[in-house]
Amino acid sequence: MHSTLQAAPIFSDNMVLQRDAYVPVWGHGEEGALVTLSFGSARVSARVKGGVWKLRLPPHKAGERGDLEVSCGGERIRFKNVIFGDVWFAGGQSNMEMELKDCRDGKAEAAAADHPDIRFYQPVKRAFVDEAFLRDEGHCRWRECRPDTAAALSGAAYFFARKVKADTGVPIGIINCSWGGTSISAWMSREQLLKSAAGRRCVDDYEARISGKTDEQYEGEMNAYFEEWRAWDKRIQARRAKEPDVSWEILNAECGECPWPQPAGRKSPYCPANLYHSMIRHTAPYGLKGFLYYQGEEDESRAEDYAELMYYLIDQWRGDWGDDALPFLFVQLPMYASKTETDAGTVTENWPVLRENQYKVSRIVANTGMAVIIDCGEFDNIHPLDKQTVGFRLALLALQKVYGKPVTAEGPVFSHAVREGNALRVYFAHAGDGLEERGELQGFEAAGSDGMYRPASAVIEGATALVSAEGVAEPEEVRYCWMKYGPTPLFAKNGLPIMPFRSSRR
Repeated sequence: MHSTLQAAPIFSDNMVLQRDAYVPVWGHGEEGALVTLSFGSARVSARVKGGVWKLRLPPHKAGERGDLEVSCGGERIRFKNVIFGDVWFAGGQSNMEMELKDCRDGKAEAAAADHPDIRFYQPVKRAFVDEAFLRDEGHCRWRECRPDTAAALSGAAYFFARKVKADTGVPIGIINCSWGGTSISAWMSREQLLKSAAGRRCVDDYEARISGKTDEQYEGEMNAYFEEWRAWDKRIQARRAKEPDVSWEILNAECGECPWPQPAGRKSPYCPANLYHSMIRHTAPYGLKGFLYYQGEEDESRAEDYAELMYYLIDQWRGDWGDDALPFLFVQLPMYASKTETDAGTVTENWPVLRENQYKVSRIVANTGMAVIIDCGEFDNIHPLDKQTVGFRLALLALQKVYGKPVTAEGPVFSHAVREGNALRVYFAHAGDGLEERGELQGFEAAGSDGMYRPASAVIEGATALVSAEGVAEPEEVRYCWMKYGPTPLFAKNGLPIMPFRSSRR
């Protein structure tokens, strides 16, 4: 007998439900039928309307566990081993997507990852909702973080969850909703994108790329692309078999760079709004504690638009979850430049500008926080392997801003500069007990009224830096690490790096 009672695919055995909140649970059923949701002594009921039932389970404390049952007439759905804790949504592109096994020391980390109260859910990774999507979605399940499952978990999200769980004792759920190489525009609806000039440019640019192209043409282009990619990956794997720790600079030189970008098409994951409809809308409004976000690399060409785009993304996601105060913690881009662009002299200022716009969002949008990882980049590798630091610094932000723990989560940021003779004294907020150098102090530049920046020297004095440059008798502006890739030698004594900055925008 065919069952008419269904819960949304995101509900499964082993799931984490959001503690201390009314938890939305939903699904499909026969019109007018009465559906009952029960957990322990808690019971709520509602009738199916328009083929859909929606219920809210009353709040439960962290650590409460048991079975969640959905019933309707003689039909029953029982979800086993359910636990209440904090659920974090991990979104973005490849650096959030990177699996634990592929991170630095990933195999050892995964082998030691025996944390049954850290659990994760991977939505189906398809860009277009069709029969294949619905079939695959039906197989998605929550999983406990164990040595035999942890390898596939987002590395950044895992290290975040491990730290937060250790410091709070609260079970943690991770919904990993990321896809490598995606623009921010893939994660918003078309309607939301068209609300802003920046979003409209994303839509118009992509539509111009696919103008006149049929789905069949796109599929043919993708088949050819995957053939090229598989050949490239075969070369990479063969080279790594000879030397497991070989650098990406060598891999790129000997095996060629990864074929990119993929062909454009209406059904592509890189088409604006596609992943919003196939992933975000099939996840919301599952109860959350907050969002984690690591994205931006693919929007280098839209650096000036990025703050506007990010504002609308946060607005959309919070609206979809029905809570305009949900914490949104994100990662500022690290250092990176490819050997190809470096050798060709085509490195632009787009990454520094995009980083600046990320910081702007953290200043103007309430309940946000930005993890600075400028010291975690790798030359010629857009996927730095150190996800331990990324997760740790995101966790510090959560512990401070969301859990109210007395931890230091923010490193030094530029405050202001004051002229002292032929130098500028640079003051920093969040400098704590002062600054320290790690290696040769490089990265400062100064400019006079002509706006021409010249390399500068700096002397650290407590929590300030005295910056001067040869040929700049009357400095007016200063910047630090204003580059796509370079050294990052200046830190607070608490170990957090100084955020890149420029004192003014021309």
